[in-house]
Amino acid sequence: MLLALTTLAFGQDGGADPTTYPLLYPYQCKEGEPNYDLEVLYYENRYPEGLALTEQRLKAAPTGQLYWMKARFLYEMGEMFERDDASIDKEAHYTKMLDAADKGLALAPGDVHLRFARGIAMGRLGTTRGILSSLFMADDVEADWLAATQSTTFKYSSIGGRELLPCDAYHALGIFYRLVPDWWIIQALAGTRGDLTKSESFHQKAVQCKPTEPANWLELGVTELCLGQSTDDEAKLEEGRKALRKAQAQHADTPRAKIDVRNAGRMLADESLACEYSRDGQQDLDESKLKK
Repeated sequence: MLLALTTLAFGQDGGADPTTYPLLYPYQCKEGEPNYDLEVLYYENRYPEGLALTEQRLKAAPTGQLYWMKARFLYEMGEMFERDDASIDKEAHYTKMLDAADKGLALAPGDVHLRFARGIAMGRLGTTRGILSSLFMADDVEADWLAATQSTTFKYSSIGGRELLPCDAYHALGIFYRLVPDWWIIQALAGTRGDLTKSESFHQKAVQCKPTEPANWLELGVTELCLGQSTDDEAKLEEGRKALRKAQAQHADTPRAKIDVRNAGRMLADESLACEYSRDGQQDLDESKLKK
């Protein structure tokens, strides 16, 4: 359950104390913990600066924590570009993110935060290359994200809940079960398959634990539109539209959130985009192409 938002401390000049940030969760990172300054840079959306400082520290004394921080900075930077933006090689970018997660896991085997980051890197490589050409990674992505939801000991929040686990893993799995097609051949090839009902359930968990996140409402709405289209269910379609309008109503305080609010409007304007929607570009889920 969310805790009450703490009141920001104010200095003598009346300005906000830059070292005091909203405390939303009992397991949120706190001042005085290792690499807290990198947490501040993440919260303030200063991703390139945070990445550069993280790289410096990794050269001096690599740790699992620094590697998931590196992966997270890379992720946020990559999310600011469309898939077809020629100014960035997104496949190389997410490969670098995957490399960071793998190196961290070599130092801290089984670390849940690093497994979550590794799943994100593989997932984004999948949507960049195209879901149907990346199914060999599907069961590994699923396993990494399920590990983050099933841990009985691991919970984490960045400052203000920008990254929140296991909540963000619910969100990721909801996307996974929508974008991976529910075809028997997928089960045979990848060892897993899509499931729109399961997708909706994970997204409902995500909006319950982080209801102010535009992406959570966006992805719930997208899945409900897809469900409604697949079952010709007008009530489910209206649920999807309602969720998308809630996404639009949230405060967008990060570059990624601004894209999500914009994309909620795109989905409302053209509901046919829902089933193949991905933030970094529409996916091609034509079963005939897989069979070829």
